[in-house]
Amino acid sequence: MKILIDILQNDEEWLMGRILEYATKHNYTKYTSTLKEAWRLSISGLTRSIVDEIKQNRTDIALSPDDDYSDDPVAQFGIAEAQRHRKRGVGIGMFLGLLKYYRQTYKDLVAVSGLEAAMKTRCDHFIERCFDRIEIGLCSEWVNLPIDEFIAQLQASNRDMTNEKNKYLTTFESQQDPTILLDQASRIDNINQAAAELFLKSSDPGAHYYYVLKKNYLAAGENEEEDAVEFIRGTFIEKLLPWLAREIEDFKKGSDSKIIFEKVIPINGTSRYFRVKLSMMLDVSRKFNGTIIHIEDRTTLRNAEKEREKLIDELQKALIEVRKLSGLLPICSFCKKIRDDRGYWSQLESYISDRSEARFSHGLCPECINTHYPDHANKVEKKPGQAS
Repeated sequence: MKILIDILQNDEEWLMGRILEYATKHNYTKYTSTLKEAWRLSISGLTRSIVDEIKQNRTDIALSPDDDYSDDPVAQFGIAEAQRHRKRGVGIGMFLGLLKYYRQTYKDLVAVSGLEAAMKTRCDHFIERCFDRIEIGLCSEWVNLPIDEFIAQLQASNRDMTNEKNKYLTTFESQQDPTILLDQASRIDNINQAAAELFLKSSDPGAHYYYVLKKNYLAAGENEEEDAVEFIRGTFIEKLLPWLAREIEDFKKGSDSKIIFEKVIPINGTSRYFRVKLSMMLDVSRKFNGTIIHIEDRTTLRNAEKEREKLIDELQKALIEVRKLSGLLPICSFCKKIRDDRGYWSQLESYISDRSEARFSHGLCPECINTHYPDHANKVEKKPGQAS
């Protein structure tokens, strides 16, 4: 039966896809996990118990009234599943119904495996007996629990689920960036505090979840009471964020699981820069199909970037001006004119004035007065270090 081990271990993805088809078709996904990994774990656990059964050389298992299921891997799997699902409040009828489709899933795999007829019949029979023993272990565990212990388990499970819900709400509300959850019809299912503060002027964490957030954000018509929407939950997103409605509809029609884009939106007379991420909900059960809107307010960052760009531009202009007066300057030895980049000779004063903020006022130094105007040299009052 080693060939059956290889088939089961190599085709877990196929098994997971097939059981999801059955569960979806027959509406079991209304009560099951939304995450793909949970289904993968159920298949891997079930496969492991069947493989352990084979490895214990129990390939010709039968059903006997004197059987001891304490060391039977598949029966123990059924017992463990009974304990786990019973605590969640799942009824035995519902669980056995879905288990029948798990049985059919494994039988389908054997049917399409390509084994020769005799081996296929043997493997199919073995799968049947494995699931029979799983059901016997499951039912024995389910019915043997005292009612008071059963109620205690349900109460503990309910407390755990309530704590999980509260942890989710606390995490959701504590996110610094605005986040909105939409259902399939693009109606608001939940909105965190950051989004409520930005778009609704509300600062009560969780108020919208518990249906106490009053409407005061829509543009009402003549009869305000008639046009008012009582609660934000269930409101179409286009009424709260009309600037995002088109992108959401295009996203839902596309094939991408997420998109990221930027929008500039006027709010309270100022332009706000938003980085928006739209994501599909990861729900293989199709129970919570919808869209997650994550909005990052990048206004402060964008303004800082603009200031930085402005400063860089000013520095670059200043650097250009500095470079105009740097390097080797060709200057005439006699008249002191300077040759520019085009080959023209300019007066020293003109060259520097054109390339800097410097301006010139003319005078005579003591040496030039003595040389060129000796008759007036004695009339000029000279001070040390100053020109006349």
